[in-house]
Amino acid sequence: MIYIACAMYREAEPLIRRFECKTDPSFRRQQVFSGEDALIIVTGTSPVPAAAALAGVLALREPGESDVFANVGLCGCSGGAFSVGTVCLAKSITEQATGRRFFPDLLFRRTCALAPLITYSTVVESAKDIPSGSLFDTEAAGLYQAALPFFSTDRLLFLKIVSDSGEDASSVTPQTVSALTEQNADCIADTLRRFADNYRTAPADSESNRDIIDYFCRSLRCSVTMELELRRLIDYCEMAYGDVAPRLRAFFAEHGLKFEENVILGSRKEGKDVLEQFRRSCL
Repeated sequence: MIYIACAMYREAEPLIRRFECKTDPSFRRQQVFSGEDALIIVTGTSPVPAAAALAGVLALREPGESDVFANVGLCGCSGGAFSVGTVCLAKSITEQATGRRFFPDLLFRRTCALAPLITYSTVVESAKDIPSGSLFDTEAAGLYQAALPFFSTDRLLFLKIVSDSGEDASSVTPQTVSALTEQNADCIADTLRRFADNYRTAPADSESNRDIIDYFCRSLRCSVTMELELRRLIDYCEMAYGDVAPRLRAFFAEHGLKFEENVILGSRKEGKDVLEQFRRSCL
């Protein structure tokens, strides 16, 4: 299931049609639309109301381990780095009121442009003090914090459509919102489906890879923390490059760790050094 949060109904409406969602009567205090593959929440604008709406829905319909979350909506862009209508993926989210920064783990194949995103409590009237190339909105930081108790950071996605440069917010009319969302709805829906598919297939835990992963955990003398790091890196490689087993075998063979020979390193420190080299090769 893809949980999708949009601040306004006009942002949500094209996705409601793409995912064939209907009004969900089980939610009386939130505007929610559910379908076979998606649950779409209209949260309202500004961080606190948006966070409250999302938290209320997630508390009533708690996500499973294979479910993902996405925030989709319009944003401004300072400095003209991206033209109006460009779909961008937030690589970081800054809460302007507190200075706190959040970092979704972008562990999947992506085609969208990457940019930092700043969340303001009110509509931005002038972007002159916003760093050039930054996106800005009024809900992402609140939604990130509301979603975090229910989703790991690699299952959070923030897709933004550039609507203006922040110098004339009044130029973004309801009709503009609908038009920009509609023209990008197919691309966004496809991105969300591919994002969700990564977790439906659960690559790192597939039967074909499990023995290899277990062996390398033993051979590196992994602590619990090291094992979690190794499995996250393997997830990333599977999502980015496809079948991870040949890549995994080749890398560790270069370090004298052949799956067939059941070699175990002499110390955990050696294992940490090899794990760090594997991390660098992945990223």
